Amino acid sequence: MNFFEKRKAKKLLEKRKAEINRLREDIENLSAEIKRTETVFNLATDEYLLESAIYEQNAQRAKMNYLLKLAKEI
Repeated sequence: MNFFEKRKAKKLLEKRKAEINRLREDIENLSAEIKRTETVFNLATDEYLLESAIYEQNAQRAKMNYLLKLAKEI
């Protein structure tokens, strides 16, 4: 492997590591959002607020499924 091939491989590895770190951070942030939404849902008494929390939870689940799918592909 020559110098340029090594350099290219190193750049690809760094890019992959950055993608993994970004994905990990996104999953951690979404997990925190899900916990906050669960708290709102558990404390809400207004039907509109409950409905809003349910829609938000569904959207968060869909996003988490997407992120986990990406993580499995990496």
